[in-house]
Amino acid sequence: MNPEETTEENVGQAPTQNQQTPGKMLREARLQQGLSQQDVAAKLFLKAHTIEHIESDKIDESMSVTFTKGYVRNYAKFLGIDHEKVIEEFNRLHTATKPPAALQSFSQRVAKQAHDDRWMMVTWVILLLLIAAVVVWWYQQDDNTTQQNASVSAPATSVTARERESKGVSERHRQPATDTRPTAEKKTLAESAETSSLMSAPTNDEAQKPVETSAPAEQADTDASLAAAREPASEASSPGAPESMQFTFDDECWVNIVDASGEVLATGIKRAGRVMEITGQPPISVTLGAPDDVAIVYAGEKVDISGFQNGRTARFSLPLQD
Repeated sequence: MNPEETTEENVGQAPTQNQQTPGKMLREARLQQGLSQQDVAAKLFLKAHTIEHIESDKIDESMSVTFTKGYVRNYAKFLGIDHEKVIEEFNRLHTATKPPAALQSFSQRVAKQAHDDRWMMVTWVILLLLIAAVVVWWYQQDDNTTQQNASVSAPATSVTARERESKGVSERHRQPATDTRPTAEKKTLAESAETSSLMSAPTNDEAQKPVETSAPAEQADTDASLAAAREPASEASSPGAPESMQFTFDDECWVNIVDASGEVLATGIKRAGRVMEITGQPPISVTLGAPDDVAIVYAGEKVDISGFQNGRTARFSLPLQD
């Protein structure tokens, strides 16, 4: 390519200051008609920034040159100027100086693939670091477990050795004792034989009778006294059989009822008209806030609590003591 061709190409591609570009032509026509970019965008159903790009002789990268050329043609027709001349200037201005679309897409694919490869590499590095951390942690846990098992087995071994030594010492101490058993048994047999011979010797009949009769008599007295002492104790310790009772409330009344075992049979405020049936081990401790409004039936018999019906809190035990 010679210098003249290069100069001509540059002139065709880059407009001079005096050259009328399609954007200038459209802008001047719009201003002469007193229209704003928003007015034109509304009439052509376009966005305001698209009109701004057309008047600035810019092509939006998100759309092709063909669509932009169509917008320029419609813009010129709307303003009533020579659209053929505007398109001619548009073609002269936007001569294809960019690489073909195939080359652009290929370069974009290459750049995107390089970007993806970098992220993939970072991901693999992070994954490998995580795996290495898990392996190191697992080895540390295994070493700690081995050390703990060794420390536990060492005291157990020493304890076992001590037990064996203590068993050996005890067996050595026991050996002389086993050797002396026959002698001890002989002495025991001899003593028992002497005792039996003394007991079988003839004695005075009058001396034997008091001994034989006094021992059974003392034993009988002792048994009788123990039996007499146990009977009251057993009677006092054995709890009474559970008894049933019925409380009828003519008006609201606060109650607290506890049996001999300490179990709370009833407590709180009871409403008028309530009939409460309970069972407990006597004696039953009863506290009534309003005894005048309560009727009691204990073990099937009506209980006379008129002595407690004085308008004060009543405290008594069932069954009532005469």
